[in-house]
Amino acid sequence: MNQLFLYKFSRMDLEQFAMFEENYSCEVNEVEFQTDAQFSFDKSNNVLCSKIIVYMLQDTKPLVKAELRSFFNIKQESIEQIRKDDKITFTPALLVQFASLCYGSMRGVLFTKTMGTPMNSFILPPTYFGNIIDKSFVVEV
Repeated sequence: MNQLFLYKFSRMDLEQFAMFEENYSCEVNEVEFQTDAQFSFDKSNNVLCSKIIVYMLQDTKPLVKAELRSFFNIKQESIEQIRKDDKITFTPALLVQFASLCYGSMRGVLFTKTMGTPMNSFILPPTYFGNIIDKSFVVEV
């Protein structure tokens, strides 16, 4: 793809946020994060949704669960660049970009929503989605 891929960030929805302070133990100084990335595409409006789901765990007990969706309006000209026959193919490189933008927002959401709690001392670490996303997202049109 040699042309610019044009899109505009349109909105975010914090779909779910749950905190389980009763599971927190001050005797354990470490937590584990599990992250999942999902994508969907609204063909009628050319809107890609990147969804990031994060679990913060301590000794396998959940401390936080958060789901954030970020929506991106994609220019029709850019859709035509990735359309072939009856399929629109979002390559891993494109998906990494959208997942990274959503994940960065999730880092801020977690920091803000956990203020005043013991979970605020644990920061969601940076993640390079290029090591995670290795398949295209193909949409039938």
